[in-house]
Amino acid sequence: MLPYIELFGKMIPMYGVCFVIGMGIAVLTAFLLVHKYREVPQIDVSCSAIYAGIGALVGAKALFLIVNLDRLIDGSLTILQAFQGGFVFYGGLIGGIIGLFIYVKLYKLNAMKFFELYATIVPLGHSIGRVGCFLGGCCYGIEYDGPLSVTYDINIGNTPVGIPLFPVQLLEAALLLCLFFVVLFLYIKKRHLGIQVLTYGFAYCLLRFSLEFLRGDKERGGLLGMSTSQFISLVFAIVLVVIIVLRVKKAKKQISE
Repeated sequence: MLPYIELFGKMIPMYGVCFVIGMGIAVLTAFLLVHKYREVPQIDVSCSAIYAGIGALVGAKALFLIVNLDRLIDGSLTILQAFQGGFVFYGGLIGGIIGLFIYVKLYKLNAMKFFELYATIVPLGHSIGRVGCFLGGCCYGIEYDGPLSVTYDINIGNTPVGIPLFPVQLLEAALLLCLFFVVLFLYIKKRHLGIQVLTYGFAYCLLRFSLEFLRGDKERGGLLGMSTSQFISLVFAIVLVVIIVLRVKKAKKQISE
């Protein structure tokens, strides 16, 4: 566990460091892709990243506050603690999508080109961010005294100390990295419009829904017998199915005409 690093006499949270590194590498990858394939102007990558990044930060924090509303009410989590740390990825994803959508609509750009690009790079940045979760002790796994188990010896928030845990953060980081290479392959091949978005969406919903069974942290909240992220994964999957059905119907109609 490495929750902080000292830089110029200040203690910097590793979670935040990994978040910034992940975002930076993801954006750099986007620059390399658009430089080679000319799908999106590089200036729009920079500007859209600002919109998406702000949306992601706001969304991730907002969903964290919503999920932990009961703790805020009973006083077990103070407002200061809530704003010092704690983000929920799905909130960031939704906020990032909204921010990106606002950008492409403001400047009347091809939205699908941007969503294809971001669906390709997001798993890479997210993978690095999950390493930050591991180092910071958040999003920890269930109790597990087997091969590759991890035991934290520093108490940060509600992180269990001295209890062997399943390293679910590192497993998710590895799977996200694999997903990145799959979506990157699809982006390079350009077989069908929007296939990267659908592949990333379905794959991550399945991945996240499954990995939630290996999570042991209480902060993730619950809804209808599922964790918050499982519920959102299910909703996202249903939305994607509806989109596919509508696209198929539209394609059949165009063929018949």
